[in-house]
Amino acid sequence: MRKALNRILNKFGLHIFKIKDNKQPEPGNRSAMNMLSDKDQAKLKGEFGGGLKEILLQSGKTRWLDIGSGGNIENDFFYVDTFPEEIVKNKDRYYRLDLINSPENQLKKLGTYDLVRMQHVFEHFTSEDGRKVLGRAASLLNPDGYILITTPDLRKYADLYSSGKIRHHFPWALTRIDADSPDSFYFSVFSHSVPFEAHHWCYDAEGLIYQLDQTNLFKNIQEVKLHDELANIPFTHNRPNEDVCVIAQLK
Repeated sequence: MRKALNRILNKFGLHIFKIKDNKQPEPGNRSAMNMLSDKDQAKLKGEFGGGLKEILLQSGKTRWLDIGSGGNIENDFFYVDTFPEEIVKNKDRYYRLDLINSPENQLKKLGTYDLVRMQHVFEHFTSEDGRKVLGRAASLLNPDGYILITTPDLRKYADLYSSGKIRHHFPWALTRIDADSPDSFYFSVFSHSVPFEAHHWCYDAEGLIYQLDQTNLFKNIQEVKLHDELANIPFTHNRPNEDVCVIAQLK
């Protein structure tokens, strides 16, 4: 495991020399891991402390910001969203801020971070506003800091729609449509979501990488698949059956 972590860190210009031995089966054991599904592999890495989270912790990069938390506050993160402070726990780690429209002086009050994460948030911006969000996220990163983005994966939904299985995999669509609705309605809920949290764009890995690349602010842009060493549920993939995940570093 130490070699695997060092190999990944070296790729991003980081180095570690000692990994805590947790005396648990190592997720890097390929002969055993290859027998598991992608979902179970990533779950195993998360439970035994692998993936991006462990890399950041071991390298001392522990200042993390989650944009669009949805009111879900984890102790490891600071958060930005538009919810009123009184309905959010851990208020000392929460900032109420409109990332698109807030002036620069308010943005600077957030400070800078080693990781900026957006999980199922980026699709709620138009493609134009999405690039503005990426620019603002870049201003919140420390040198060589990471940005991590997950969105619903258009390819997964398209495959489920074309195979006629979409209604069986995403029952949350019933918050907007009836169970006997045609498959096109289920796909439309993915495309547009619910009225008060509308989706404004659809992404796959290629689209997310394209958006990041077009800003000219990031390097080492790559997809994080469930079987990758960086994968960790829920740190990277919080909806592994339906999302796509991409990571990049500030130039």
